[in-house]
Amino acid sequence: MADETNSPRAPSTGIEVSDMQDYLAIDGDENVLKSLIEYAEEDARGSIDSSIDIEVYRKLPIFNQAVRTLVDFNYYNRGALSGQQIAYPKSYQYMLNKIRWKVGKING
Repeated sequence: MADETNSPRAPSTGIEVSDMQDYLAIDGDENVLKSLIEYAEEDARGSIDSSIDIEVYRKLPIFNQAVRTLVDFNYYNRGALSGQQIAYPKSYQYMLNKIRWKVGKING
């Protein structure tokens, strides 16, 4: 059985605001979540390889989970980031490393 976490699926539009509302179990905050999703996608893409189109990343379930993880982290730590001991969750960094390997394999 293929590893679902790393295998590309049908084309995805990535994470939507409604996905994050369900994930975080919240209502509202559409504009905040939209901004955090855009930031998380660009942060992850820039940390891996910004020359690769975002649509390539969005096809990877692990990329979408990394986006969810960073949005979750930033949503619940808004205004408190200056006091944080870590800049990013370790799970986010772990996922980025896996994505680097996966994207290199796809484009290699």
